[in-house]
Amino acid sequence: MFSFKNLLSALSLVALVHALPAKPIQRRTGFGSMCSTTQFNLSNSVPADFNFTQPNTTFPTFVALSVGTQNYTCGDDGTWSPIGAITELYDISCIPQEEHANFTTMIADMWENSPNTWTSEDIVLSTEAANGPTALGMHYWISDPNNATSGKIFAKWDFGMSRMMEVTDMNTAFVVCSETDVVPDPINPVLNSAWLYEPVLYVDGQKDGQLADQVYRFNSNGGSAPNTTCRANFDFLQVKSTLNFWFYGGAWVNTTSSS
Repeated sequence: MFSFKNLLSALSLVALVHALPAKPIQRRTGFGSMCSTTQFNLSNSVPADFNFTQPNTTFPTFVALSVGTQNYTCGDDGTWSPIGAITELYDISCIPQEEHANFTTMIADMWENSPNTWTSEDIVLSTEAANGPTALGMHYWISDPNNATSGKIFAKWDFGMSRMMEVTDMNTAFVVCSETDVVPDPINPVLNSAWLYEPVLYVDGQKDGQLADQVYRFNSNGGSAPNTTCRANFDFLQVKSTLNFWFYGGAWVNTTSSS
């Protein structure tokens, strides 16, 4: 049984840099990624037959590990209905792309084998309190910014409590996106959440956040609701989830060092 300290240690800077054979660190400037992301290529991680909308820029602005839970409530029909997620995001730009999937699975195994008394909120609070160099921020969901009564929810990535807590313009520290491309996980779609392409959401003709213009979700480990019945409008479920997000474009696209 892993301890909570072991899990957090695996997410620390030392583990991220030394757990796998990485190239020498080439740091980015300001609030950007810990290492340059110019070497990362989405086509090497996402199969071509997924037909995802292509990135508007050559390389990502941020590459992140997401650790937390996918959340569900019981719908009127007695089946699980998604109501978003709560996860902590970690910078994995110093790990070679070819090792991202294996590293994500390693962290997922540690998270899955941790006691059920440890929640995604525990990971978030512990990481934010430590505010280590790998911490990027939080991922969670919000009500429809265009229509509060629509019942829809949208994904938000918020770096304002970690990596970018000191930025002058907080609009550059978050982004809200919609889902347009959804593909079942290619390994185990029953257990693992779908792979997604998520473009920035527009509110009153303006981008809702400037952290990124496009977000891709892949390398999913867990996160899908079980195929079981539940008590309508009563039961609540959190399913452990570990995966990767890549962020393209946005206000920080020019912080990448090509050296």
